[in-house]
Amino acid sequence: MKNKRPNDYEGEFGFDWMRDNYSKICKDYEALKKEYENITISGKEYFVPWLSMFPEQKNVSLLLKVKKTNDDKIKKDDVIKLPAKDGIRFDPEEVKAKDIEKNDVEIKVFCDRSLNKNTVCDLLDKNDNIVGKINLVRNDKISKVKVKFIKVMGNESDNTYNKRTFDQIPVNWVTNTIEKFNTKYFNQSLIKVENDGLEEMIIDVDSYIKKETLEAFISNGEKGIPRYNRGFDKELYKAYVQKNGNYKGVIFFLSAFHQQDGRIGHAKLYPTELNYILMTPDSIGNENVSSFAHELGHTLGLDHTWTTQTENITRLDAIEKALLKNKTHLDKYKAYPDTTPVKGSIETLKDVRERQKNHIKGLESEKTSRLKFIPKHPFNKATTENMMDYNGYDVPGKESIHNPNSERISFWKWQWDIMINEVKEYHGSR
Repeated sequence: MKNKRPNDYEGEFGFDWMRDNYSKICKDYEALKKEYENITISGKEYFVPWLSMFPEQKNVSLLLKVKKTNDDKIKKDDVIKLPAKDGIRFDPEEVKAKDIEKNDVEIKVFCDRSLNKNTVCDLLDKNDNIVGKINLVRNDKISKVKVKFIKVMGNESDNTYNKRTFDQIPVNWVTNTIEKFNTKYFNQSLIKVENDGLEEMIIDVDSYIKKETLEAFISNGEKGIPRYNRGFDKELYKAYVQKNGNYKGVIFFLSAFHQQDGRIGHAKLYPTELNYILMTPDSIGNENVSSFAHELGHTLGLDHTWTTQTENITRLDAIEKALLKNKTHLDKYKAYPDTTPVKGSIETLKDVRERQKNHIKGLESEKTSRLKFIPKHPFNKATTENMMDYNGYDVPGKESIHNPNSERISFWKWQWDIMINEVKEYHGSR
């Protein structure tokens, strides 16, 4: 017996199961198998799927499918029974096996009261032998995280990019985006995203250019829309905090400025306590908000589906070298007063020290995060319908790789756990 999602599934609930092709696309299939309860049914390996749903949720249904484990024919009186357990019930409670053999049969699932622990429901044959199981996730505690959207606009009097970017936002776009977060994406992990509104932030373009986080763009002798560089999002959040104080939830900075490499969104996974995301004009106002869900997934602790432990170790080695270099430099000039001028610069040694100390603090925070959140179960890139995968990618000198899945929509059960913990620790409440 196998369970799968309906063909018209759009993320209404969470359902994670061991797909048939995972043994081919997961880089460590044996480690992946440990994420699922592994039992033997009729001599065959069976992985128990995970189902997550809110108490009293109405739109949860699964498809039952018979997977024969021997050559015996299915008899007319063979049935699959789905007995109720601990507030979980199914409709119908019994299905003829012959019907399932011909076509997948839709089964509605109801959770009539909160579950204070993970609950396993058995699927039985006519003799009450176990032919399948479903593991339902505890749902008596719902995680909550606030999300705020901020329009980032330039103060240049002759610019047109503010209007060009933000006039394209439909009236109810923020509300609709939050609704999709709660009915298509993060509801899978039983996280409720709360709408904390849309605000405006006007920045002094020249000052950001001096910080080298914005770069003036000149084409054919004419001034164009500035492009932002690395660190732009950090400077925006710093400016926000100076005016408003630290923010507990997650901020989407909606930028009127484009990024240099053409990406439409940018969120930092490490350090894990960071809570801001930068989105470019091409993504703002779109009805499809999957890119926003992808970036929010990063902020809530998720890496890309293909990231390996080796890549994490390589970055940790680079962090150690950078820490040693900065600490050695600080120690070398520790006897010099802060007022010592820096050769070839208007800065003093105090300026350099503050910058290096902040850099060291950031590196140590990233190190702590990377030691705690080690990448799990890497897959081949662009092979899954997971939200943290890509639709495809370019291979130099070869044909582009395209993800065979038409839409990225799922989060895996272990990702549910990571996001819930991240909300609890840094961004929200539970």
